[in-house]
Amino acid sequence: MDKQTKEEIEEEKFNQLKDKKNKSFYTAAKHAVEGIICAFKTERNLRIDYIIGLFVLLGSLFFDFTKTEFACLCLTIGFVIFAEMINSTVEYVVDLITDKYDVRAKAAKDIAAGGVLISAIVAVTVAYFLFADKLYASTSSILNTILSSRIYILFTILFAILILCVILKGIFEKETDAEKPFLSFRVTVAFGLTTYVYLITQSILSGAVSLILSLLITSIKIENGKNRFLYMLISAALGVLVVLIVYQIALMKGDINSVLNNIFQK
Repeated sequence: MDKQTKEEIEEEKFNQLKDKKNKSFYTAAKHAVEGIICAFKTERNLRIDYIIGLFVLLGSLFFDFTKTEFACLCLTIGFVIFAEMINSTVEYVVDLITDKYDVRAKAAKDIAAGGVLISAIVAVTVAYFLFADKLYASTSSILNTILSSRIYILFTILFAILILCVILKGIFEKETDAEKPFLSFRVTVAFGLTTYVYLITQSILSGAVSLILSLLITSIKIENGKNRFLYMLISAALGVLVVLIVYQIALMKGDINSVLNNIFQK
């Protein structure tokens, strides 16, 4: 009886699946959008591809790209996302067909992953030819600004972040929270350096690149399950706050010295 019930359930599911076949363009588009959203929700690498693609597109607005160059950029981003979705599809199908080790199943997954690797290599190559010359001029001026800045401010920021993280961890973090720490030193430093780079360069491009790296570090920490989103938000805010305070004090150094001199002279 149980076996018959299971067969009836499977037949009902199959009939429901047949009813969902694309009977119109609207239905096909709807299912396609559902597939895109499902892939975005379930695949971490695909989410990273979307984020990188978005920031690359936004960054391209700061350069004088021709229509052809911009079309190549969009095509490359779409190619990487397409390859990642095909790879995910192959993995789902292989896992659906068999749950045992099979050389053919391994080959199918490896080939699909190889396709993603090739698309990534192509994307990096295209990005190099599109951005290399344009980035060189702006990067040279940014590096000169960073290297000519007062380096002691940077070390003060790093030590201040380290000390504050240790103090706050000691106060708020309990022994039972060892697996999910209250603060992340790496996230705090990442967002602190992002703020510092933007302040001394006043360049949206350099700030955006630093922010992308900081967000990637944060997303990895959260997805590993060792850190809560709220704690990562606090860590990021702490890094930004420390930099703003230290940088402001450094800017006010001359005024503070003059005030102290007036006090002691009196």
